[in-house]
Amino acid sequence: MIGLYQSTGRVFANGGELKLNDPKSALEAGMAFVSEDRRGVGLLLDESIEMNIALTAMQVQGKFLRPGGISALRLADEGQIREHALQVIKDLDIRCTGPEQLVRRLSGGNQQKVCLARAFTMHPQVLWVSEPTRGIDVGAKQLVLDLLVDFNRKHGMTIIMTSSELAELRKICDRIVIVYRGQIAGVLPPDASDVEFGLIMAGKGVARKEAG
Repeated sequence: MIGLYQSTGRVFANGGELKLNDPKSALEAGMAFVSEDRRGVGLLLDESIEMNIALTAMQVQGKFLRPGGISALRLADEGQIREHALQVIKDLDIRCTGPEQLVRRLSGGNQQKVCLARAFTMHPQVLWVSEPTRGIDVGAKQLVLDLLVDFNRKHGMTIIMTSSELAELRKICDRIVIVYRGQIAGVLPPDASDVEFGLIMAGKGVARKEAG
């Protein structure tokens, strides 16, 4: 749906059909994505923290831009970018030397926070998050999960998270969809028993029907 990989089928969002295989269309439809591969596709490693945070919003939504010398020209508003980055660094507790620090020099947990910061800056209606705590330490894992819950509650942002860590899903999700051999095997509430989860993940159970 985000368009990073070739897809087929039909997807509808907000009453309209989403154009597949077109990342810009997905972003314009109010979606954002945080990849598990933060060093491969999630970040511009040799760019600053502030540029990583602001770039997609600049390109897609026209944020952090100011008029240039001619009417058709718009330039990056460096003051606005810096102000926003400083606030985000504070809010997300990104441990760094400052907004100009290269992302490559951050720890894995802080790199993940920059990925989240870039997505949050878009203020998406739907945020897709893949394995958000992979490869980061225990303390940073909890901070990342807390941030996801916080943005869901404060901004009404729908978050769809894929993870191999069932305990994390049970801690923060309202519903858990189990996929088995490429098919949806069932949907369970987070407080379902270990037995129910185990049977469905093995392709042997029948999920409870949840209202809504």
